Amino acid sequence: MTVSHNSLDVLIPHFNDVEGLELSLMSVQKQVWPYTIRVVIADDGSSKEVYRKLEALVGTYPFEIVLIRNVQNRGRPYTRNVLLSHIDSSLVTWLDAGDEWFANKSMAQLEALDNYSQSVKGLCWATCNYNWKWKDKKPILCNQMVDGDPINSLLSGKKLRAYLWTIMAPAETFREVGFFDEKLPRLQDLDYFLRFISLGGKLVKPNNNEPLCTYHKSDLGRDARQIRDCNHYIFKKHYSLYFQYGEQFIKSRKYDMDLLSARYALNNKKHILAFYYLSNALYRRPRTLLKRVSRGGFHL
Repeated sequence: MTVSHNSLDVLIPHFNDVEGLELSLMSVQKQVWPYTIRVVIADDGSSKEVYRKLEALVGTYPFEIVLIRNVQNRGRPYTRNVLLSHIDSSLVTWLDAGDEWFANKSMAQLEALDNYSQSVKGLCWATCNYNWKWKDKKPILCNQMVDGDPINSLLSGKKLRAYLWTIMAPAETFREVGFFDEKLPRLQDLDYFLRFISLGGKLVKPNNNEPLCTYHKSDLGRDARQIRDCNHYIFKKHYSLYFQYGEQFIKSRKYDMDLLSARYALNNKKHILAFYYLSNALYRRPRTLLKRVSRGGFHL
């Protein structure tokens, strides 16, 4: 793997959230970064009124912004594939509208990539610790544990989470992994990370444990059925990865899938659907679920 410091592409999918995008772009502007920054925004069929506001917004920043528009809404994986097709810099990072970086994120991740490339050749992504921020709640520090078995950690989703907006890497690594699976309207990050690791990719992160970005989390409007269907699709697609850890591991992951969809259903007041997923989770791991319910809440 080679790391060139000539320029950085920031790839941002956007849909009807100019206010969130403004927060994200302001955090890009604050980066302590001595090289060129080029932002590529792919708008996924926002309304005409929103798109006019978007056009006005992008003209207010000092760095280059390339604005691409899908005439109609095509979904997150399609839009991310559009962004992949427009990479022009040697380094690439991702950002979702509504999330934000701390000022030292880019340089800290570049250092991590440089440290790795000096001793090892191969595909490498730099992730980072981040703050998980629910509305009206204090941020929670989430540590990305990159040591150990990354496949196990990604499938478990607790010590290491597949979030593309935590990643910086040479452009060549994304070309190696290829395009996003457009059958996954949600959770395409997990599929993409698994494919990267399966190619021999390595995840690294800066040495300090400070968060470098904030994920502003909300379940509102999220489709619980869609989330469960996407989890099932990934399970079938990557079954051999799950299977290597045994029957109990698979049982635990299916429990997690049902519990996640139950949380989305509950937070969107779909109580009957939530009961269905909780019933499935109860069947798989009754004692674990009852202990969870006794503590209260489903903010995973």
